[in-house]
Amino acid sequence: MRIILLLLWGIALLVFTSASNSGFWGAGEIPFFHWKSNADYHNLLKFDLKFSTAYIGQKIGHFTGFAIFAVLLKRVMGNYRMCIAFSVTFAVLTEVIQLYFGRDGRLYDIVIDSLGILLGLVLVWFIRIKSRNRWS
Repeated sequence: MRIILLLLWGIALLVFTSASNSGFWGAGEIPFFHWKSNADYHNLLKFDLKFSTAYIGQKIGHFTGFAIFAVLLKRVMGNYRMCIAFSVTFAVLTEVIQLYFGRDGRLYDIVIDSLGILLGLVLVWFIRIKSRNRWS
């Protein structure tokens, strides 16, 4: 069951990050995908942060989505280092995939995703330590 939940969450992250109409979930639309065979990798290097409510909400979604992914992966894998490596690799993959669907993959999104991954795993570790101390 843990693996199925992890796979479903990973698929959801892929859909949310690669749908051509990135705001589909907020607009009540069905996501659509438009393949672009000539991805521009220079877009990864753009630093075009915005400070609108929608944009900040999207970045919180990145952070939270990958925190949840890392927690679910930790429940399946058990090893923190492997979990971090696999989760960050998945974050990089989602940003590169975006370039092929007319979206804007960015290195700073990988950083945001990675911070979410780390926070999720730190929370798991902290809860684990607290629960051990409570019973000892």
